[in-house]
Amino acid sequence: MSGISLIYTTFGSSEEARRVAMTLLQERLIACANHLAPIVSQYEWQDEFHEEQEFLALLKTSAAKAEAAMIRLRELHSFDTPAILSWNAENADADYAKWVWGQVCDQQTV
Repeated sequence: MSGISLIYTTFGSSEEARRVAMTLLQERLIACANHLAPIVSQYEWQDEFHEEQEFLALLKTSAAKAEAAMIRLRELHSFDTPAILSWNAENADADYAKWVWGQVCDQQTV
């Protein structure tokens, strides 16, 4: 395993996605956020079907910080029940993994 975790989430606006990602970056809970083009989400919520534009963010962090990042993401998120999914990357370029760890971990946890 690479020691890198990916966190998937969506937001109701690009502005919120960028604001939350910046907070997580500043708090050193994530190393990088990729903002993907608006997506269309279809789902049932409170007995009604919805089709809405959402803004996907893929956040990259260390496996050691993934849980803390997800907890903080939940605190910052405006959705009542946001999609916050995490998985560990099986493989990663060694130099990239080292950079991610350097961004989010102090020297004692590397």
